[in-house]
Amino acid sequence: MRLIECYIENFGKISRQKFVFKDGLNCIKEDNGSGKTTLAAFIKVMLYGMSDTKKVSLDENDRKHYLPWQGGLCGGSLTFEAGGKIYRAERSFAPKAAEDSLTVYDTATGRVCNDFDEGLGEVLFGIDSDGFERTVFLSERALT
Repeated sequence: MRLIECYIENFGKISRQKFVFKDGLNCIKEDNGSGKTTLAAFIKVMLYGMSDTKKVSLDENDRKHYLPWQGGLCGGSLTFEAGGKIYRAERSFAPKAAEDSLTVYDTATGRVCNDFDEGLGEVLFGIDSDGFERTVFLSERALT
């Protein structure tokens, strides 16, 4: 699996931004507060969806933490290569998980494909979101 690009319509403080990834290791070096952690969290929820918890703390409730501060649609797209094909996953997130949506397109045909379901990351990596967070992803929580 290789990330190609992501577009964030609205997610936390990031609005209408496109990030293009190069082959190999990509390093993002920006000032504190620029959105690096938000970008990492966006990639994770694009792959695994956003948890639905009743916790009040913003540190423990991604839905409350990342729903757009400025209003508007929360979500965006993630373009990736897997198994020799290029896909674009589009997700939107709502205040309630039941109202979230995921559509995956085969970019060669432009058609919706059924190669993946809500567990996109599980199909790609063979691990759940907790395993992903413990092995490949360093969240801000894990660093404190």
